[in-house]
Amino acid sequence: MYKFGVLTVSDRVFNDSAVDISGPTIAEILKKNFSNCTIETSVLPDEAPMITELLKMWSDKDNMNLILTTGGTGFAPRDVTPEATQSILERFTPGITTRMFTTSLAITPHAMLSRAVSGIRGKTLIVNLPGSVKGAKENLEAILAALPHALQLINGVPSASSPTAHNKLNKDTESLEKEEKEEPHRIAKSYSEGLTKPHAHSHSHSHSELTRSHSHSHNHKTERSQFNSDTTHTHSHSHSHSHDRHSCGNGIHNSPYEMFSVEKALSVILENTAILTPQSIPSQNSLGYILAEDVFAKDPLPPFRASIKDGYAVIASDGEGVFPLVGVVTAGQIPPFEVTEGKLARITTGSAVPNGANAIVMVEYTEIVQKADGEHKQEMIKILKGAKPGQDIRAIGSDVAVGQLILNKGTLIGASEVGLLATVGVSNVKVFPMPKVAILSSGDELVEANEANLPPGKIRDSNLPMLVAAVNALSRNKAEIKNLGIGKDEKESLEKIILDGVEHSNIIISSGGVSMGELDLIKPLLEKLGTVHFGRVSMKPGKPLTFATVPKKDGSKALVFALPGNPVSSLVCFYLFAIPAFRKMAGFSNPFSPEVEVMIDRPIALDPERPEYHRAIVKWDFKNHCYVASSTGSQISCRLLSMQAANALLVMPQRKGTLEEGSFVKAILILD
Repeated sequence: MYKFGVLTVSDRVFNDSAVDISGPTIAEILKKNFSNCTIETSVLPDEAPMITELLKMWSDKDNMNLILTTGGTGFAPRDVTPEATQSILERFTPGITTRMFTTSLAITPHAMLSRAVSGIRGKTLIVNLPGSVKGAKENLEAILAALPHALQLINGVPSASSPTAHNKLNKDTESLEKEEKEEPHRIAKSYSEGLTKPHAHSHSHSHSELTRSHSHSHNHKTERSQFNSDTTHTHSHSHSHSHDRHSCGNGIHNSPYEMFSVEKALSVILENTAILTPQSIPSQNSLGYILAEDVFAKDPLPPFRASIKDGYAVIASDGEGVFPLVGVVTAGQIPPFEVTEGKLARITTGSAVPNGANAIVMVEYTEIVQKADGEHKQEMIKILKGAKPGQDIRAIGSDVAVGQLILNKGTLIGASEVGLLATVGVSNVKVFPMPKVAILSSGDELVEANEANLPPGKIRDSNLPMLVAAVNALSRNKAEIKNLGIGKDEKESLEKIILDGVEHSNIIISSGGVSMGELDLIKPLLEKLGTVHFGRVSMKPGKPLTFATVPKKDGSKALVFALPGNPVSSLVCFYLFAIPAFRKMAGFSNPFSPEVEVMIDRPIALDPERPEYHRAIVKWDFKNHCYVASSTGSQISCRLLSMQAANALLVMPQRKGTLEEGSFVKAILILD
């Protein structure tokens, strides 16, 4: 039995913004022409590391005989499939590539824009096909007759090199070419219309990108179209992990909400998030806010000529020698005397330079030769090394000139910015305010976190204090938080609580009540009170995440983030979705958390249905000169321990198998 893999490479298909047609078309052609095979399919974005990892896994671990890729072979900047494939090939097969190229070139001159490659890794033949349905079909059919013979040769089948085998290959090629001329569109037409075709026997194994389900099927006599489930004489066995169906009460309910990608969900959230109106606050209280205006200097800095060193204020042209001391200048005073030729003054760092002096000689280059006492009326100082004009003197306005722009609108105010505002005399500054946040937990099973003795069937509410702490950490304790408490699973009560939160906040964060149980009331209430923009996100954990907007009496609208009830799901969703909205409201030009590339220090199992946000501890590795991520252990969504000490969420790709130790992934940093 042959084992085949079909990989679709497409950012749009991977992000659910397009439907994969080429991949299923290739699978249909393979099933038609190979009576004894298994086929596994997958979809990846145009990311070379992910493509190479899957090709290596399918070749080295799954021992596939043939891998066909479709997409990413053109001239666009993100078309990297040929490079990703070539990097893992051990032997090239230029004959196969040439056959595909010449066949396509005879049909269209655009074929010259393909950069497809083919070759062998171990006992696996890997071939790049174009991304278009037409191009993929034409290229595959051009080499189809030679594939059985090629696979036998690669796997060392003795009879593959016999004259009989070569004669059969020639006849098969002639037959296929004749068939293509007579019915050039038969397979594509049959596929697109959902027709059934007679076929002896096939076995397929797939991870469908349309349903995110994992299925095995054995077809006898009749082949089932990818888009037509009305099939006769078919025996199937399936095991679904999609969770698109939820058993509740007496029936099976399908979610009415479209499954959004994380990227699409974030886009919708930010489109509905408005920046708050600026307000003026005391500069000394502005730490952590974003400036809502440019700030200009009212006074120069320094406002006088200032000494940079402890030493003596001199006239540079006096040079070396012994000179009388005419006075002493300390910080905070304007000297009441002038320095004239042949005289000098002692001065401390930061003090105003006396009129007449034009240089400072540091104390290390001087010597007291005579002290003032009863016998001598004047102190005498010896200059051991002369100075140049302007030496060690800060000119007026040399740091900041009058009217100079010192802070731009959009600047995050840190400790140094607070210092600058004070320096130039800005006592009040206009900033974007922090959003007001209302937080609610829901569920009849919850009791307050400080409950000493748990009643039967109850659990302490960890989400409410956790989310309050998360908002405080995000805002440096500057955000106004309204604690809405624990809401019971009762419609009227929850509605009253939510409306109270709407009128007193910009953002409402609830946890629990967003699944599909009879007492999951949050989504229906939000539909009633406002607009639910999405109710499901393709991610793990956090799939039931819901985002809505609810109108306020003043005409504005409050953002509502209805988070899942599991603590980890709740906090992960807060980091990924609530933080960007909060930061945009607060005036941040980039609302997203920082991201870095990290190397994982152990294998991590992947999810074939959803991308996973894996909790990890990221540290800099000086030996490997990169960030290294260590998993926090079991990632089950109710295990809050997986968040302990975690400082990053690893963005794990959606696919079957395991990401090997040493692989690189994106990490979203958690900044508490």
